[in-house]
Amino acid sequence: MELESSSASLPHTTSIVQVLDEHRALVARRVMAGASGAETLAAMTEFVDGLIIGRYRDAMRQGGDETATVGTQQCCLMALGGYGRRELAPQSDIDLMFLYQAGSGKAVESLIRAVLHPLWDCGFQVGHSVRTIADSIELADTDATVKTSMMEARFLAGSSDLFQEFHRKYWRKIVSKNSDLYLDQKLEERRREYQKFGETVYLLEPNVKKSKGGLRDLHLLQWAGMARFQAPTIRELSDRGILSRADSLALTEAREFLWRVRALLHVHAGAPQEILTFDEQVWLAQHFGYHDQPHLLAVEQFMQQYYQHTMGLHERCMRFVERCRSVPFWQRLSRFLPAPRVDEYFVVRGSLLSVADEHRNKVLDSPALLLRLFDLARAKKLTIVPPLIEDIHRHVDQVPADAYHTPEVSNGFLRILAGPGTTATLEAMHRAHLLEKLVPAMGTVRGLMQFNQYHKYTVDEHSLLAVGRAEALGQESGVLGEVYRGIKRKDILHLAVLMHDLGKGQEEDHSDVGKRLSEEVAIRLGFDEQEIRTLSFLVHRHLLMAHTAFRRDPNDEKVVLPFAREVGTPEVLKKLLALTAADIAAVGPGVLTKWKEALLIELYTRTMSEVSGDRDEQGAPARWSKVVEDVSGHMSQAGHGECDHAWIDAQLKQFPERYVYGTGGARIAAHLTAVRRLHRGAVVVETDFNRELGVCEYSVITHDDLTPGIFSKIAGVMAGSGLQILDAQILTRTDGIIVDTFQVTDPDYQGEPPVERRQTVGDRIAAVLKGWEHVDDVLRRGARLKLTKLLPKAPEATEVRVDNETSDSCTIIDVFADDRQGLLHVITNAIFQLGLSIHAARISTRLDQVADVFYVTDQAGRKVRDHVQLERVRTGIEQAIEKFLAVKAA
Repeated sequence: MELESSSASLPHTTSIVQVLDEHRALVARRVMAGASGAETLAAMTEFVDGLIIGRYRDAMRQGGDETATVGTQQCCLMALGGYGRRELAPQSDIDLMFLYQAGSGKAVESLIRAVLHPLWDCGFQVGHSVRTIADSIELADTDATVKTSMMEARFLAGSSDLFQEFHRKYWRKIVSKNSDLYLDQKLEERRREYQKFGETVYLLEPNVKKSKGGLRDLHLLQWAGMARFQAPTIRELSDRGILSRADSLALTEAREFLWRVRALLHVHAGAPQEILTFDEQVWLAQHFGYHDQPHLLAVEQFMQQYYQHTMGLHERCMRFVERCRSVPFWQRLSRFLPAPRVDEYFVVRGSLLSVADEHRNKVLDSPALLLRLFDLARAKKLTIVPPLIEDIHRHVDQVPADAYHTPEVSNGFLRILAGPGTTATLEAMHRAHLLEKLVPAMGTVRGLMQFNQYHKYTVDEHSLLAVGRAEALGQESGVLGEVYRGIKRKDILHLAVLMHDLGKGQEEDHSDVGKRLSEEVAIRLGFDEQEIRTLSFLVHRHLLMAHTAFRRDPNDEKVVLPFAREVGTPEVLKKLLALTAADIAAVGPGVLTKWKEALLIELYTRTMSEVSGDRDEQGAPARWSKVVEDVSGHMSQAGHGECDHAWIDAQLKQFPERYVYGTGGARIAAHLTAVRRLHRGAVVVETDFNRELGVCEYSVITHDDLTPGIFSKIAGVMAGSGLQILDAQILTRTDGIIVDTFQVTDPDYQGEPPVERRQTVGDRIAAVLKGWEHVDDVLRRGARLKLTKLLPKAPEATEVRVDNETSDSCTIIDVFADDRQGLLHVITNAIFQLGLSIHAARISTRLDQVADVFYVTDQAGRKVRDHVQLERVRTGIEQAIEKFLAVKAA
């Protein structure tokens, strides 16, 4: 009442501005002091109600008798949307509707102007519409968005009789009709929002309102409840038994959490901020009282809570909306007809699988029958009906833990793991919270984010996605497909893929924790000793193959033999290759490149010869001849005439095998064409755009004695040109010709950069390598603001390691650091300044972290053996990186 009376006497814009600012400041202080989301929204709604009702009453008084009569008898003011739901966040917009009787004359127009203009003049964000009852019904009948906004209409001021008449007619003619069509329209609208604001609940920077699992999903549930049951709130749906108490409680908790997060975002930004950016996540984690732990950052703990709420909200929303659909007559009739039974307990209707009503409790109480249910769904490609998934979720904790640890349950789980259809089944089991009863760590990592831009998914989603990527290998025609199809125990493989990252979120190294977890699960499933060792090795050493293939040279026996000894058998090697490929592919789109596939396959091929003792002397020549034929065909198509196979064969033998088998025929043809026209002192730069991955490829071909520090200078030109280097393959042929290929993004362009742009960068590279221009000048001219959004906190310190054991001919330098524009140039220039030559490199840059490897020698081409010099190299590179990062951070 106090707010209403004070706002009722606010004739001047300056007064409204002052009161609004003071109230927002008061709300902000309360929010920062720990006010709940519900309290904040109620306070904002009550204040704005008083302000707007006061303006309405002032307008009636100031407009004279006619305006007063119209304002009280022929017009009313209504709140719509979030304001109508009383969900006004600190910086939310206001949506109003003036409802009037036809023939009310100009008095309505003057009343509306008198209400709105002062609000607009002071910067108050107010949207409005002016309609009669007939207008409202006509519009709502054709537009689902308009229909929704008026479903939530709330009376503010004016004629209550007119509002009641509107409400009665609107619910009878609009809300209670065509509910199925309306739900279809709202679901389609929501799907479009998912496409725009995030297809996954586990978006790195979610929109609190519109991303999947956000507040809009909750609104969808409420709209469905209004349309189908005329119950507008979660409380009413629960009181009437339409929504279970458990769902009501979970939804209310999720809503309060999201309301509070949104209020804090608005207050912190001083604007209607809806995006939970990385910076905001760190700030909110601190505000919610989380602290960094040795094994888990505060922000990861906060976001795990966020994802758990949003995933639960989304699943409950979708289940409820599905239940709100009307059941067609033929389906209602079919309920009275005998349905096909399977295994006595289960009922199949079309593509849907359920449990017979009389056996429902028995199945829910029996883990063995639940596993039979999910295995049946997998084997026959059926979908378990959502209400049953919901019932299983509610019931799993009521079953004794020992009931999940029987041979029958284990055998059922292993059948599911063996596939096909493993991934979809595991996902359904995870939604039902059944999977964590068999693999307990799946519950621990549910919604656990990895606070970096390399991983796109939470740990549980990544794990399930990796199983899917493993199964997808079976459809591939290349080596990876052949290997996957040849694996005998796919149940062990899929279980290893599922569990490879489940040790994350603990204080110990996640691989060590995973080893222990996998052994516990293997024993519970009844594995023998050999099977336990296999699963344990795959989980514990799941990074071994990637680290070896991407950071070391598989042509060196000192690399292959230790790796082969660890792997042990051909079958384990096959599983490790499939697991490694699936893990990398599940990190995010485009992460498993063809080049990385080739590196993995090269290591696999060389190791298989060692662990099996079977060297494929016959298959290799045929594979080599196929490459020669393919390259020849591409060169002919490019207009270079018939190419001598002997010449192509001789040229390919100058390259490492991983290049020959890991590079497409068209790309090799382009490189060989460049080599053919290369002469002393020349530089050839070939460019292409990979549409599938959205990256540019630059290939630089020249002689290694053209200028010192070639690699460093190329990296510098690219940094100075604003390019972000994602990956690089550095090759020096046996005849001294360099073929360096870089995958880059060009932030100055969306989509494919123009040919002229790529030509300019190529010309710049050639000019620097030929000595016509200095790389420092290119870097100075190209100095620019940061073009990529980086995490607000570096999760890893810079580390430089020196390995002088693995290679007989080179010293190996491993570099781990936060990525910044131009970092690769800094590293390679530091190596050059330290008097070292780079003979090979493995570059792996993924947005926020680099893990780069360089094979170097001294100027005489020898390995660096002096311990003092090795330490000088290590500290020199580390200091150069730290100095560069400090300047970038300033």
